[in-house]
Amino acid sequence: MIARRVSYNDLMNALKEVNKKYDNNIIWNREPEQINNNAFRFTLKVKDSKKPGHRLGFTGRRLINACWHVHGDFFDALLKINQDANITAGTLHINKDGGNWQDRNIGSQMQPLYYSEACECN
Repeated sequence: MIARRVSYNDLMNALKEVNKKYDNNIIWNREPEQINNNAFRFTLKVKDSKKPGHRLGFTGRRLINACWHVHGDFFDALLKINQDANITAGTLHINKDGGNWQDRNIGSQMQPLYYSEACECN
């Protein structure tokens, strides 16, 4: 993911906010790497796949990747902290005008699995 028009402190504050909801289990998989003056590349994961915020694989196996809900909550928190933030996550472009919480099928046509279903969040 790439967040533009943000500071390192904005990212850290968004992570702190998200951790309030996910039992302090969310960390950087890829520490924010500054790619220019106000843009950072990063990814999120969980400390413990048995705690909140983990993603499930196709077989139901717990992964260390952060789930769709964690990412959506992180983007919401970042936009609340800095409404000028512009986030690119895969093919999604997220900003104050929208783009967040778009679900998609990561399974197959025969066995669909949506991002929103690939976790144990309530």
